[in-house]
Amino acid sequence: MAMRLYGSKLSTCTQRVMLVFNELDLSYELISIDMKRGEHKTPDFIRDVHPFGKLPAFEDGSLHIFESRAICRYLVAKYASPDSVMPPPTKLEEIARFEQVASVESSYFDTSIFKIAYEKMFKQFFGLGEADTAEMRKSENDLKEVLDYYDQVLASQRYLTGSKVSLVDLFHLPWLHFLPRLGIEDEILSRKNVAVWCERLEQRATWCKVVQVIAS
Repeated sequence: MAMRLYGSKLSTCTQRVMLVFNELDLSYELISIDMKRGEHKTPDFIRDVHPFGKLPAFEDGSLHIFESRAICRYLVAKYASPDSVMPPPTKLEEIARFEQVASVESSYFDTSIFKIAYEKMFKQFFGLGEADTAEMRKSENDLKEVLDYYDQVLASQRYLTGSKVSLVDLFHLPWLHFLPRLGIEDEILSRKNVAVWCERLEQRATWCKVVQVIAS
């Protein structure tokens, strides 16, 4: 049975998993969920697929898990060659650096951009009211702090965890691609090292395949 991904091509979290599928050259079935119609909030979906009514969720045989990063880590652990996009368990210092950046990505980078996108776009999309400009400005400042930190790190290395691309670099791609729609792409372009890193990531053939699906 093919692995199944419940999600939407417009969902950045779904795109994150699609990218890792491409990186590992794995086949899967995408079960498209219409967020605008609220298909992810139905009682059946919450009971059977995702208990919090979010995207994506994933099935591999009898295994059923949710949360995009958990899915990605599972795929890498099961299907990737050792030391490919995650450090092996014996390299403790590399693991520590990887987990540090992974925490920054999920706690600060993703959180700040999501809040900006929520206020600028998602509220209107889902009919949830007007944007909170104060919250948006705070989140933009939070994002600037993260990007300043990234720019310092990337001044001496090609990727956030070292000389080669890692899973945590890939985790950033969906939101990096989304930035122009939020009108804040200058936050990337104004930081030389971040801009080069972003361009390098967006040129990956595996990500270009995701972009083609998004546009289809």
